Amino acid sequence: MNIPAVLKRQTVTQAAVLIAILATFTKIIGLLREVLVAKYFGTSGITDAFIISMLIPGSLLSIIGGAANILIIPYYLEKKSLRHEETKKFIVSVTIFWGISLTIISSIIFLFSPQFIKIIAPGFTKETFELSVILTRYLIFSGFFTIMIGFFTGIFQAEGQFLIPAFMALLANTLLILSLVIFHHDLGVFSWTLGQLLYVIIPFILFIISLRKFIFPINHNILFIIRDNQAFKFTLSVFSIAISSNISLLNLIIDKLSASNQGKGTIAALNFSQEILFIPISIIFSSIVTAIFPTFSNLALNISSQKKQYEDKLYRALSISFYIAIPFTLFMYFLNQPIIKLIFERGAFNSYSTQLTGSLLKMYSIGLFAHAVTLILIRIFYSFKNTSFPLYISLISCTLNLIANSFLTKYFGAPGIALSTSIIMILSFFLYSISLKKYLNPIPIKLISEIFKILLSSIPLGYICYLCQPLFHDETASSLHAFISLTIKVAAVGLASVIPFFALSSLFKLDSFAFLKSYAISSLKKLTQK
Repeated sequence: MNIPAVLKRQTVTQAAVLIAILATFTKIIGLLREVLVAKYFGTSGITDAFIISMLIPGSLLSIIGGAANILIIPYYLEKKSLRHEETKKFIVSVTIFWGISLTIISSIIFLFSPQFIKIIAPGFTKETFELSVILTRYLIFSGFFTIMIGFFTGIFQAEGQFLIPAFMALLANTLLILSLVIFHHDLGVFSWTLGQLLYVIIPFILFIISLRKFIFPINHNILFIIRDNQAFKFTLSVFSIAISSNISLLNLIIDKLSASNQGKGTIAALNFSQEILFIPISIIFSSIVTAIFPTFSNLALNISSQKKQYEDKLYRALSISFYIAIPFTLFMYFLNQPIIKLIFERGAFNSYSTQLTGSLLKMYSIGLFAHAVTLILIRIFYSFKNTSFPLYISLISCTLNLIANSFLTKYFGAPGIALSTSIIMILSFFLYSISLKKYLNPIPIKLISEIFKILLSSIPLGYICYLCQPLFHDETASSLHAFISLTIKVAAVGLASVIPFFALSSLFKLDSFAFLKSYAISSLKKLTQK
């Protein structure tokens, strides 16, 4: 069978196009998954129980899997440069080491699930607690598949194959959605459980089949592989990167751990508000980081002669991030209720769920710019091969967030958890900014002036959103007609608010506005010329 070459191995350009297309579909399907979860289970104790049950096999180990995805590429290429047998030995070594380690850890959590749930969610009611124990025992062993998918994805990417991993993510989300749609009437929350298991097991099996020539047959005995310390060293490096590069995600996990004593449905509401918060972060700001990091790394190699160029690239990335993040912050802060209504309010997700989730999104939005900019600042330290400082900042941040959560919830209730994370992320942003002087010159007045002008340009945008809040008080999205009506209203307010923002951006001659405008015009010309 003659398979097109683009489906076997992609160039960087081909990979970028394929990943962008599949990532867009994956994000839409992922959001649809959350919409279905909200519709079927709402902000209930059932949703709380499932989210807590997924903390280790899902949230925590997906972070580690992401770090493995990054780190495996240089390790794999180094082994491959030696000989095929070394590459195979390394892959098998890590797979068996992680398999044995995670099986032991998962077995301990399986046996002591009640004690485990009491520690991480002490505020659960008896009913929610018992359900969480059952779900934990169903889901805990899926953690191995989660972390190995990240590992195998890195191997494919090291070989220049980006299509298959992106397709796997799309397939996984599709399987989860089908399980929810088909089985939720008969199985209830266990349709979600089944979907989550399919989400990790099917891609894992497909990865194993695709990589069978790298794994089978196993020519080394198991004891030899276990004694080989390269898997252990690799694992330590993965943990370091996982902690230091995921400060935002770790703080959001801590929020869920802190929410069990804030009433039924709070953990679910936190989860839904975090999903909305991460829409601009994952689509826009992560893309900026992905694009700029290789440039940072190359310039850092000869920083003495390329410092000016490095700083210009950095300040351009920072100004663009602020230019996008500040309007998004104002939209989420003032229009949190209609945004939540539009996306989630139907079925079991009622008006109370909207109010709770909206209040959390409002507090999270305050720190959106810090989440976005910190992604860039962390990469600066990585470009200079400094992984220890981001690790320390992450550990300090998570510790302070735990303390601040317990303090602020006494005064603000559940929204205090989200406010705590925003404050801690802003603090982390300032710590990173101050520490840049080790490698670069102090932040120039020009950038500070740019940020100030962006804030001034955003005032009319925020004021229009504030004035339009009463328009959405009685709106719902429970029917198709109501959904279309609410969509039009939200879009109209958005359009009306960005017009003065763009006008003032032009008046103040903002560099970020000029750059984005120029880029948009040139891209449009290229499209029309084809």
